[in-house]
This record gives sequence, C-alpha cells and structure tokens, in this order.
Amino acid sequence: MKDRYISTPTYGYVPMNKIQFKDNDLFGPEMWKYQILSKVKLWYGTPKAGDENIKEKIVLGIQCVYLDTISGKKTQTEQHCGDITKDDVETKELELKESDFFNKFYIDMDKAITHIKLMTKNGESIEIGEEKEDYKRVVELNLSDEMQLIQSFFGYYNVYGLRALGCKYISKKNFVLISLMGILRLRHIFKTNKEEKEKWEKPEELNKLNDRMRTVAKLCALPDKTFFEVIKFCSL
Repeated sequence: MKDRYISTPTYGYVPMNKIQFKDNDLFGPEMWKYQILSKVKLWYGTPKAGDENIKEKIVLGIQCVYLDTISGKKTQTEQHCGDITKDDVETKELELKESDFFNKFYIDMDKAITHIKLMTKNGESIEIGEEKEDYKRVVELNLSDEMQLIQSFFGYYNVYGLRALGCKYISKKNFVLISLMGILRLRHIFKTNKEEKEKWEKPEELNKLNDRMRTVAKLCALPDKTFFEVIKFCSL
C-alpha cells in the first residue's frame, strides 16, 4: 500500500546548516499510513539577522496536527521553525472540520519560502506571506479524475526560517481503502474469535474506549449484511 502514496519534490533551498523533518517519522513504519493532516499552523516575519541570502520577510515555520483515522488520536508535531522572537512575527492556523481534507498546495520560494497557501475540499484556506510571480509554484495534486488529499509534510528549516517544504499525498479512494483495512482486520478477529467478540459487546468494556474506537467495535460486531452496507457507504 505504500506505493499508493506520492511525494512531491522538496521545494526551496537546502542550506548547509539545516534541520530535516519528516512528520511521518512520528508514527512508525506502519501507523503513518493511517494519519491525515488535520491542522496547520504557520509563522511569517523577519528572519534572524546573519544570512545574507535572505533580505525579506519569509515563512518562518510550520507545525502540524495529524489525525489517526483508526483510533481518533491527534498528534501534534514539534514547531519546525526558525527564530520567532521578533515583534513582527505573524501566525495563522486552520483546523479542519470533520470529513474535510487539504487538497491544494501553493508555495512561493527562492532562497527561502515567502508564501504558502493551503486549500481544502470544502473551500477553507490558510495563507501566509506575499505572493511573488517569479517565485510561484502550484503543486498540482489533482491532475486526474480522482480527488487527492495531502497526507503529511516534510522539509528543512534552520534558525533563519523554513527553507524547503514538500508533501506526501494520496487519492481519497486509496486512503479510504487503507483506513478500512484496520477495521477489516478487527472484523476478521471478531469472526474467528468468539471470546474476543463477546468481550467487546459488553458495555463495561466498550466504555473503556474513546468514542471512535467504541463505534468501530460496534461496527465490527454487526451482522454481515449490515456491516458491508456501512462499509460500502464509507467508501463512497
């Protein structure tokens, strides 16, 4: 399933003194596939003095929150930021509503990133910095008939700011299929292990779970016809 994910180039400038980040490293070799970008925070302002390549305000940093589509747990990354102590630093953030996802990515960069805009399926957007025609890149994620969604970010930063950024993305259809695999595995356990199924039908055990996992457990205990009707609806 890993080959269903596509990575953009890393857009920007990679200096010698840099820190690399890959947000998916937070989740391990398997669980990253079930994460989806759910919140973005951006910083913009004057960089720390000292880098003669940067002579204007830039995007200083990015921080993301990812939603685990199986457990419902949210994980916040570290701030991938340069120096954000100056008085002119501006911040913006956008948290998605349920069922929405980021699907468009605009970035302007030269020796640093000067503008970022992200848009969602439902028309929400977050934008920071100044557009410059000479620096502009539109990251074309949706060139086919299938809707694509941004799954995670990676890139480089240093004390002067965010220097390069790229994203990993996947078609919505494939992401739904990958997310459903965890549910189908639990369904298989319930079908082949009567003791385990009966355990999670008990109210006192279900109440130990969060809302999302309680719903998944109840779903996996449904009769076949009802279960597959729900799965069919979720895949639309």
